[in-house]
Amino acid sequence: MTDNDTIAREHIEGGEGNSEHDRSPDWLHMIQVGNEALEFRELGLSDPVPTGRQIIEAAGFRAVEEFLIFEVSRDRRLTELKLDETTDLRGRGKERFIIFKSDRSWRGIIDGKRFEWGARDVFGHVLKWLAGVDPDRFGVWLERKDEPDLLIADDEKASLMPHGVERFRTDRLFKICIEGEDLPWDSKTITTEQIAGLGGWDPSLGVIEVDEDQNERTLEPGEVIKLRPGVTYGKKLCFKRGRHE
Repeated sequence: MTDNDTIAREHIEGGEGNSEHDRSPDWLHMIQVGNEALEFRELGLSDPVPTGRQIIEAAGFRAVEEFLIFEVSRDRRLTELKLDETTDLRGRGKERFIIFKSDRSWRGIIDGKRFEWGARDVFGHVLKWLAGVDPDRFGVWLERKDEPDLLIADDEKASLMPHGVERFRTDRLFKICIEGEDLPWDSKTITTEQIAGLGGWDPSLGVIEVDEDQNERTLEPGEVIKLRPGVTYGKKLCFKRGRHE
């Protein structure tokens, strides 16, 4: 999107106003138009069957041929709408579209599903949205062959330009290695007692931390451990039950 187009921040999952002030005239067909960061604003169109060109122009853009527009389905799939192709807005609720300043689209794969995108880079939080996962509990990784998969932060961009089709996967953002098993965890911290509970033993037995060099340390009762995202690969910080019987 261009700098002269300011779009109010509204995640695609956001709610819709229902007050009298928020309601549009009956003759207007309301849509949501957003950019590559999933920042959306509402537009009202008088034509119930607009072309891609009409929507781009209604969004305030000129030199329409320099833009791509994608229609967003209910299951978050993106389908390019050609400039002279029409879409029917009647009876389907508020439709959503994403506009890119680009002359081509790129493709990627997220959790085994192929997606099309109108920019050469894609934000981490957008990849989570495309996958349909909880952004607070799940992370997204770029899959790599000869090195550990790369964690993509929400505000970080991943390139879709390298040779071939880039593959991404989502997983629980935090996993706790307990006695050789990776167990999901939804918080950035975990206590001694929570580790024991997750591992299935009484906290009175204690918890031993084992680092990547196999050095052991007994955790104090009530100790809080800060977790690193994505400990499902490479060397791990693991835990096991104590020796107190």
